This record gives sequence, structure tokens and C-alpha cells, in this order.
Amino acid sequence: MTLAGSSYPDGIWELRGQPDWIHLLGPGPPQRFSEGIWIDRCQGIELPQQAPRRYRGRIWVQVGRQGQLLLINWIPLEDYLLSVVPGEMPPEWPQAALQAQAILARTLALPFLRPLTPWPDQTPRLQDSTTHQFYGGQTYETAATTVAVRATQAQILTHQHHPIEALFHSTCGGHTSANQSIFAPPAHPYLQGVSCSWCRESPFWGPHSVELSVQDCAEIFGPGEIKVTSRDPHGRPLQIQVGQQPWMGQDFWLTLGQHLGWGLLPGNRFQIQPRQPEERVYRVIYQGAGHGVGLCQWGARGLAAVGRTVQDILQYYYPGTEIHPISTSRS
Repeated sequence: MTLAGSSYPDGIWELRGQPDWIHLLGPGPPQRFSEGIWIDRCQGIELPQQAPRRYRGRIWVQVGRQGQLLLINWIPLEDYLLSVVPGEMPPEWPQAALQAQAILARTLALPFLRPLTPWPDQTPRLQDSTTHQFYGGQTYETAATTVAVRATQAQILTHQHHPIEALFHSTCGGHTSANQSIFAPPAHPYLQGVSCSWCRESPFWGPHSVELSVQDCAEIFGPGEIKVTSRDPHGRPLQIQVGQQPWMGQDFWLTLGQHLGWGLLPGNRFQIQPRQPEERVYRVIYQGAGHGVGLCQWGARGLAAVGRTVQDILQYYYPGTEIHPISTSRS
């Protein structure tokens, strides 16, 4: 293992954090560091409650004020995408769909490109989460998705020569929605919603029915009946009233998922059925999965299955956009 510019004996090493210090314990003499440290070469990293992962590039480890460790993987963009695409889309899907996902993942990551700095904690960074996109490291790479990344190398999606807001989701359930309805202005002309029946093979197509406990909802949102007060034209709630408290539809859905798990109500296109006072559950009918804006991943699969190209797929979900190399897309 190479760490902080020095070689260490092979074996299992443990990093422990405490306020202002990082402790290194393993086959050799214990070490401690008052600043962050670089890991340049290792066979894998095991995080609490996770299987070991391998990463390309370098890893910067720093300690937070409470002693928690933060790991940042510094990696070239194209290498980063090799594990993002298989995490966002099944590698057995058609190549045109995988290539569309690769172009979108690259477009999303573009604003985070930074030169390698001595103190990377001072720079914005992509997260391995639904906030940005999945990143599992080299462990998740597959042959098919590597082909998709290599085939689209340096390509991003643009509108009027500027990178687009590369929003995508699992299953729209029949129609995507306008970005300013689900999120916030400004409205993007390429994100105003399109009809989509190409995701019918998705297990989330529906309609599906789930039950929400009245008690759980009261603990999360406060007391009061839950009612949808406005929707967009495609059935996604825009405003929800909980007693006297108003909620944005997207915020309500995200908060519910954070507390009860994303599998319970996987999409934001849903209806809450009226209930009798004695009933202790809300019955919710939903169709689709994800936020419903931009590319429908299952729809991309359906289009690719009937021979549509990557250009066709991206034009369908983002009308008026173009594929450009990174070097010529900025102005």
C-alpha cells in the first residue's frame, strides 16, 4: 500500500478518526496524521456495513470535527463513468440505451471537473447518492458499460452550445414532467415533458397500490389529514396539504422516502385515496419510479429495443438538444 507518499507492508490496515487526527493501524508501526492523507495504491477499501470496493485513481482521506472520516476519490472523468453507468442502468440493456446513459452521466459530472489540488476538501464534489448519481468504484465496472463509455468518449448533451441539466429517472409511467413543475424555475425548453409508452415493461409501470400508516405519516409530517391540492397535467402532485401545513409535492415524496424507505412509494406520480375517519391507513395508487423529469431509463430501453439510436433516444426526451464533444461545447 502507498499512503501519504510512503510504502507500507501489505496486509489489512485500519483508518480511525478522532477530532483533528487520523490513526493508521496495521501490520507495521501505528501512525497518526493531523491533516488529510492520500492513498495512492491499495487492493480495496472496506467501509462500515459495506462489502470491500476497489477504486481507480487516488483517494483523499480527511477527518471531520466529530472524528468522522471522509473519503474523496480523485479520478479522471472517463474512468469515473466506468462505474457510474452500470450503477445507473443494467449492463444487459441495449447498447444505445447504455450510451445515452453514459452521455448524460458525463454531462451531469462536467461542472464538478477540477484540477488536482493539495487540499481537495475545499472543492465541490460529486456524491455517491441520489443527489447526483451512483458511484461504486472499479468493483462495479462491466464489459458492456465500458464499451458504452468508450464509444461516447468526451460526448455531452448540449442546448444552444451549453451543457444541459442532465436529469433522468427510472420510469415515467406514461409521461415525463416539466422541470420547473417538479423542481424549480427556470424552465428549460428541453425539459417540458414528453409522452412515453416505451417504459411499459418496467416493473414500476403500474398502477400499483400501497398503504401508508396514518400514525407514521403523523410522526413524519405532523397531525392532520393529507390531501393533494394541485397536480401537473400528468398526475404528479405539486401541492399537498397536511392539516394546516402546505408541502411541495416533490418535498413530500422525498421526505416520505427518507423516513420509510424508497421502495414503499418509488415514484412521485401518485394519488392518495380518501379515507374514513376510522381507517388507520392511507391507500396510495402510484405509477412509475423516480422524479419523472428528463430521460425515462426504462423508456430508453424500450426505444433501443426497437432499433432507435442513441441520438434518437436523447432527442426524444430532450427535444432541441445536440451531442457535442466537451472541447467544443463550452462558450
